[in-house]
Amino acid sequence: MNKIIIYSSQYGTSKQYATEISNKKTIPMYSVESIPESMLKADEIIYVGSIYMGKVLGFDKFSKQYNALSSKLIVVSTGMYNPKRKTNMDNIELAVKANLQKTNFLLKDIFYLKGKLDTQHLRFKHKILINTLYKSAKRKKECDLNENERDIVLAYEDDSQIDFNELNGILNSL
Repeated sequence: MNKIIIYSSQYGTSKQYATEISNKKTIPMYSVESIPESMLKADEIIYVGSIYMGKVLGFDKFSKQYNALSSKLIVVSTGMYNPKRKTNMDNIELAVKANLQKTNFLLKDIFYLKGKLDTQHLRFKHKILINTLYKSAKRKKECDLNENERDIVLAYEDDSQIDFNELNGILNSL
């Protein structure tokens, strides 16, 4: 089966996951900004993208541009909010399916991975936003935090690296 990985990454986490999948499964990988013509012949596309404003980054433009393709599609999302929380999974699934309504893609699966928040490399507006959200959450008592506020605090304070073991389910499905 002819497969290809397309990724969109704002700060590098999605690219790191896409690179790891590419290396482990020997599947060619391209940025959403540099998709080759050979992609048009892919039987299966693995789209790896970060979650930004509740949507998979670049996926709407990608799905519109290549809406005539009838390739199987696997979407891998990465974000700082807990990817295993049902409400987060449901929101991502709704956004992906909304983008696919006017396409011929055959959605095979959606995977949800924890992203890495690297505050040192954030763009100015994102740094201000994240710092504001973090400081607001830190002023509250732990028991008063909502789930997203807890995720922001954890992402902001967590200095661990990306866990490539999270890819096992994806690798097994390819």
